[in-house]
Formats: sequence, structure tokens, C-alpha cells
Amino acid sequence: MGDVYLDINGSTPVHPEALEAYVSSIRATCGNASASHPAGLEAQAQIAAARAHVARGLGCEADEIWFTSGGTESNNWALKGLFGGGRSGHIVTTAIEHKSVLRTAEALARSGIGLTVVPVGASGRVEVEAVERALQRDTRVVSLMVANNETGVLQPVREVARLCRERGVLLHCDAVAAVGKLSLDVREIGCDMLSISGHKLYAPKGCGALFVRRGVELAPLIDGCGQQCGMRSGTENTPAVAALGVAFELLVRGAFDAVRSPELRDRLWEGVHALEPRAQRNGEGPWLANTLSVTFPGSLGAELQRELGALGVHCAAGAAATGGSPSHVLMAMGKGEMHARSTLRFSLGRSTTRAEIERTLDALRAVLSSTSLAPLQEAHA
Repeated sequence: MGDVYLDINGSTPVHPEALEAYVSSIRATCGNASASHPAGLEAQAQIAAARAHVARGLGCEADEIWFTSGGTESNNWALKGLFGGGRSGHIVTTAIEHKSVLRTAEALARSGIGLTVVPVGASGRVEVEAVERALQRDTRVVSLMVANNETGVLQPVREVARLCRERGVLLHCDAVAAVGKLSLDVREIGCDMLSISGHKLYAPKGCGALFVRRGVELAPLIDGCGQQCGMRSGTENTPAVAALGVAFELLVRGAFDAVRSPELRDRLWEGVHALEPRAQRNGEGPWLANTLSVTFPGSLGAELQRELGALGVHCAAGAAATGGSPSHVLMAMGKGEMHARSTLRFSLGRSTTRAEIERTLDALRAVLSSTSLAPLQEAHA
């Protein structure tokens, strides 16, 4: 029957049409998009078409889209680019942001930029009032994710955007976890910059984009030959960009709308809670419709993940790149290390079926009843 893949928030399979675009691009031309010969012009045309598709999907203009290597680079660029050339100022972000935002903000702080990290409560949702209290006279940017990649909790980006506009502060949104699962219109949100990553939207890894509103002065993160109008040097990854463009074309056509329904996620939670009444769902809604973060008291999440994987069910113990450390998101929510290490994240995709959810519950039933799983307290003894 095949495995059940429930780590969509970690990385998506490549959509067949995006894969075809990738392969077709490689076959069609080997040209460098900076070259003026026919092969180079073909690469330029592919990139221009992709830029138009991404812009349409995000509700902006094509000249506001810049291609990157992925969400981490986009997040780095959005923050570091504002402070290039010795600019000073202050950043506000939150304790539940992706580490590519938090580590970038911390690096800037070490160079003398002011930094305030807004805490969150058990809900996992940032309070607008807390962001307002964190603003200072020299605050240049607030960085707030649209949806948390671990808990799925949606953040008040529109309310914070209004607050930022009133104060003359820029708003950067990390939308990597939200793209394809929510309607994302940068004008409607009111943000000034927004990061996305292709491998969260059924496109290949190694390609992403940053929306930068016209008028925002952003210094290049990467210097070189001045590709992309001098904004981002480096030869463009034309096949991956073409595939990302197709993924956004599919998005506009509604190909990923299935993940916007919470029906299967709610069935999974209902089944999990029936199997383990002590299980706790992390965060308080509204949530992404595809995401379920669950703590299983008395069990190690990594062990549960391994046992489920042996039965063909793929899920995450925290985010994909935690390296075995407890989730900083759950720790920021006040859950504690034992709680954080007892957690699994299930994230559903466009092709997830009811039958796969039932198979997951069957596997979980077998795993939870297995005597091979060491209790959490023994594992930490």
C-alpha cells in the first residue's frame, strides 16, 4: 500500500507538473540567464515566467519578487538587508520564529543592532499588545511568521501589520509554513517583505523567493556579478525557478486546496485522543488545517517516530532540523523539556487520504501498546 507520509511541513513531494517543468528546463537549455545568446534568452524567459506566476500567487508585482536558495536565505536577507551599510536600529521578533529568523536577529544584535524577542504563552499565539510594547523609537522591522511550522498556530500578522504601518515600522513575514495552506496576499496582509520556500509547496529543494515591497531599501545579501538587477548575485537556478513558478501556477488553480480543510486532521486528533486520553494537543487555534502537534506523556517522541517509521508512517519529532534538541517553540510556550521531548508533529498534504489516517492510527495503536518503548522518565534516568 506504500508508506504514509505525514511530514509535509518538513518537506513536500515534488508535484508531477513541477517535476516536468524542472526536467524540461534542463533539457531545453543549458544557457546562463545572464547571457544574450538564444540559450541564455531562453533561460531568461523561463525565469520571467516563473516570477510572474509567483507574483500572481502572492498578489504583488513581478518586480517585487526575488529568487533565493530557500526560506533560510530569504529570512536572512530580509533582516540583514535592512541593516546593510552600517545602518543602525532595532528589531522586534518572537520566541517561536524559525531559527533562521532568530539566529539572524541574534547575529545582528551581536553587531550592535537592538533586539527584542517577544515571548508567547501556552497558546503559542503572539499577542499584538506584546508586540506593541516591544516597539521602540528606532525599531525598523518586526519579523513575525504567518503560521508556526511546529504547532500550526496562526499568528496575528494582519493586526501587527496595521500596528507597524501606524508606527512607520516595516513588517517581515516568514510564510514558509503557510504557503499553499492559506490564502496569502501580501497587499491584504499588509506586510513589506515575505519569505517562501519551494520545497514546502511541492517544488524542488534549493529554491525560494522573497517579496520586497516597492520602496523598501534592501541591501544585497550576496555580492557578485549583479544578477537579478543587482539584488541577488549568483547564476540563477533556472530549472528550480521554473518548477517553483509551476507550483505557484498550480496554487492559483486550486491544486492544493485540499490541505485547507481540517477534516482529516481533526479525525487524526480524535483517534489519537481515543488511543491515548492523556495526549495533549499543543497550541490553541486558529491552526493550519493540516497540522497537528501532540504530546504523548510517558513516551519519547523520537522513539515514537522511529517505531512509527518502521511501520511505514513518517512524521516528525519537532521540526526537521532540531538535531535532537527539544523544540524551542514548545519551550517558549512554557511546556518544559520533558513535554517537548514527548511530542510528535503530524502534517498532512494534498494527497493525504482517510485511509492513510486510519492506517496511521492503527500503527500508533500498535506502537503505544509495545513494551519496547522506554518510558520517558527511564530514558532520562
